[in-house]
Amino acid sequence: MSFYEFNEEDKVNKKSQIRQLVDILAVDIAGKDATATTNTRKKYEVFVTASENGTNPVTSSLFQTVFDQDYRLQTSNEMLDLTIGTYAKYNPATTNANYTINFANQGANNDSVITPITVDVDSSNKPLFNADTLMMREKINIYKQYAQILLGDATSYFTSPYDDDVSNDDDDRINHALFINIKRLFTRDTLDVGKFSMKIGKEAVASATSLSDGVSTTLELISDANASSSLTVTPFGASVGTITNSTGTSVGIVFYEQGIIVLNAEKVFKTDQTLQGEISSVSEANSVGTFNNNFFPDFWVSGSIDNVLDHIASTRFGRANTSAMGLINKTTINSTIYFCRVSPNDANFSTNPTFTDGSGSLRCIQDKGDDPFSYVTTIGLYDMIGNMLAVAKTSRPIEKNPEVDLSVSVRIDY
Repeated sequence: MSFYEFNEEDKVNKKSQIRQLVDILAVDIAGKDATATTNTRKKYEVFVTASENGTNPVTSSLFQTVFDQDYRLQTSNEMLDLTIGTYAKYNPATTNANYTINFANQGANNDSVITPITVDVDSSNKPLFNADTLMMREKINIYKQYAQILLGDATSYFTSPYDDDVSNDDDDRINHALFINIKRLFTRDTLDVGKFSMKIGKEAVASATSLSDGVSTTLELISDANASSSLTVTPFGASVGTITNSTGTSVGIVFYEQGIIVLNAEKVFKTDQTLQGEISSVSEANSVGTFNNNFFPDFWVSGSIDNVLDHIASTRFGRANTSAMGLINKTTINSTIYFCRVSPNDANFSTNPTFTDGSGSLRCIQDKGDDPFSYVTTIGLYDMIGNMLAVAKTSRPIEKNPEVDLSVSVRIDY
């Protein structure tokens, strides 16, 4: 064993990046294929409310998780979470405080017509909704949670394109959001700018009588392809890019470091499409009601979070075994390379007791006067007081003799 001290010129620090392509399949988001044999979308029914007549409570998840295979298998990986949220503006007043929720619909000239809904508050300033709505407080609170985490202000709102001073008009405001959280396993350090895309259906099949059927046959491509030219950095250091459709219309934003996509549901989906099927209801004895009305605002406010997510995940991405969402993540690798240099006259002997015989002669040479030699197999890195910090093994034994000036590079990644 031989010890050598490193000089500064014996160390090199460098940084490299590894990129990985991730494809998320439509059939995984849908949670079932044509034969309904897969279970790749999981619900967590933690929300419970009593119905009007005190029986048959309505249960729902606050979010759903998409897996890369049947979630009952131990080898399955969580890929993303889906949830929805609604922005509600609190209007304080001395006599009649209230919340205002805006819904945008297409006008006669294809312009955006804003329809506000105002609801009163109780003594704790919680909004009061009618019995024909469901989980509106939860939808508002989810939006506030994302605003607090991503914008630093629970009372603020998202805009597309992103605007840090919130001066955009209502057409850019994301009042109703579909939130997609890419899991850390697939986000890694960050999503790569300009490398996110998604195919999503603006309409479900109109003839469908079930909200989980009627798979979209025409999918629209949305992406952040032009985000690199308009990348914004928030006051918290997060990078935000704009998601646009094929016509260049802004339909959402992506927070790259967090791996969170915020889609404007009123621009991604056709707001006035009529949907038909059964939804959860607090006014029905069996907690199930019949729905036959527009997506916005009716279905968005009348359905539970599970109702809305089941419809979107089951119908709007298709159910084929093809990519519905693609992204490239990026991992930063910091490395230090240590160059371990051994001069010709060093490390030609071994401290292994079998290196010499009983008389002290070297076993590795036959004739007296021949050059000694050894084999280098292990390199240890120590601190200044002799504590071992790392061990490197060579891929094969390296012969060392007085004619060899050896240099071995040891790379430590972190």
